[in-house]
Amino acid sequence: MFGLGPAGGGARARRRRQWFVAAISVGAAIIVIALCVGALAVVDAVDGVRDQASDARDVRQARDDRCLDLERRLNKLVPPGSATSPVARATAIRNENAAVRIFVADGPSAESQDDWRQLIDARAVFADALDRQARTNTPAFYVVPRNSDGEPVSDDLVDASPAACAGSIRRLAAPDL
Repeated sequence: MFGLGPAGGGARARRRRQWFVAAISVGAAIIVIALCVGALAVVDAVDGVRDQASDARDVRQARDDRCLDLERRLNKLVPPGSATSPVARATAIRNENAAVRIFVADGPSAESQDDWRQLIDARAVFADALDRQARTNTPAFYVVPRNSDGEPVSDDLVDASPAACAGSIRRLAAPDL
């Protein structure tokens, strides 16, 4: 008399409720799985960023170490400016060039290797001119290598290299001092 539906409708209503609860449970499970997958993706992305930052730090440290090794090698040599004769100065320049070639062989990026080679070649030409000066009294002049914009190659090297290389580059850029 006060029933909410037909007498046979109780089983059908119960099945609807069961399907409704099952659908909500499946939907909740899908949402939980999606949240877990999203959280794992975020964790993986953060871990990847940390790995990249660590790798970049390692690369910077290795570049700095190579620059410091170059400076140590140069500091063991007699600077060309302290040489008393043109022949001694030419020898000092060639010794420094040999130290720089070791650095260039395994150090800088491909773009700056050309600049390093231009600097070494200009220094080698100056050393040859110093040898001629000793034999013929023809004055030797150092010609600063320049890039396509007319700027000194050494400025490009300072900009492209780590700060630890700046002193060595400036020293090498002035072999006549």
